[in-house]
Amino acid sequence: MGAHSDTPGQPGDGEPTPSTFSTFRSKPFSLLWANTIVFALSQSIQQFTLVWLGLEIGKDGVELWSGLTVGSGTAVGLIVFALGVPVLFFGLYAGILTDRLDRRLLLFGSQLAGIVITAGAATLVALDTLNFWGIFGLAAVLGLIVAFGMPVRLAIVPSLVRPERVLNAVTLMNVGQQVALGGAAVSGAIISVGGTEAAFAAQAGLLALGLIALFPLRVPMVRADVRRSVREDLREGFAFVVQHAGIRSLMIVLLATALVMAGAFQALLPKIAVDHLGAGPFKASALLTVMLGGNLITSLMLASFERVDRAGLFFLITLVIGGILNVSVGLAPWYTIALVIMFLNGLDAGVFVNLNMALIQAHTPNAIMGRVMSIYQ
Repeated sequence: MGAHSDTPGQPGDGEPTPSTFSTFRSKPFSLLWANTIVFALSQSIQQFTLVWLGLEIGKDGVELWSGLTVGSGTAVGLIVFALGVPVLFFGLYAGILTDRLDRRLLLFGSQLAGIVITAGAATLVALDTLNFWGIFGLAAVLGLIVAFGMPVRLAIVPSLVRPERVLNAVTLMNVGQQVALGGAAVSGAIISVGGTEAAFAAQAGLLALGLIALFPLRVPMVRADVRRSVREDLREGFAFVVQHAGIRSLMIVLLATALVMAGAFQALLPKIAVDHLGAGPFKASALLTVMLGGNLITSLMLASFERVDRAGLFFLITLVIGGILNVSVGLAPWYTIALVIMFLNGLDAGVFVNLNMALIQAHTPNAIMGRVMSIYQ
């Protein structure tokens, strides 16, 4: 009988042959996976709901201040900016906290903050007391929660599984998060029936449900030198990324795609669906859902491999194809064609995102993982 290890995610020699879902044999990983799905599902509902609020409030124009009125497109862009800018300004500090503090407590903190804010948002929308700047501020606060909540979830993954299972673990985490993108479709359905206040209430309920997975979760502690200054920690994180040629290249490619592709999808897809394709909230959210389907297919295929040769070539191919598809969806003359393009986009993204994350985590020490993941985010 082979020896069995008590370390989470590090099974003994008697372990069955690795398979697509074998990483779920690690209880800590399974608990983190469940919590991350709920967090990502709430985030997906939140993003679509905020964008839809922007479209609604901007139908007749939004007066930002005296003499300056903008349309719905600009209003949505500003809301998406408010949602994303906390990651830019506070993400690195979140990474430092992830490498210094109890990561489990950070998980609880982000979850509880999300419950309070989304429940409050549901109340404010129901009372019809939110104007554009109120929505802008709400988006900024929710973005701050994501800035502190997501890096810690990403950083924990490699500490729960064996090194050779990192690709599988990363892919399964991404599969869960992509399933959670179905929250856009869920959000569209909820808004159609109960309005945006119901969508915010659903987010609060989901986050409360996600707390269940955190209570039994145990996360390996990180030994950090708390005597070091914040500046020294920041310098160490950036130095590692810059000096490691492979990670530096992966980060540059990721940054390029985030600036050119991901931001455009988040901000403009609902507007394209409404203005160009004549879709309502459910059909608009369905465009993201079919992209999810394509992403799941290639993600599950990738989860069956412990390693992928010629990863650089795959990155180049998926990057070029993704750019072509990104342009094509904006030029689609009919809704059905847009659906097909979004499905193909999902197939492409499933390869790119998983390989990028797995390679970065596989080559990053656990003690600095939080800072690297905050840069990644």
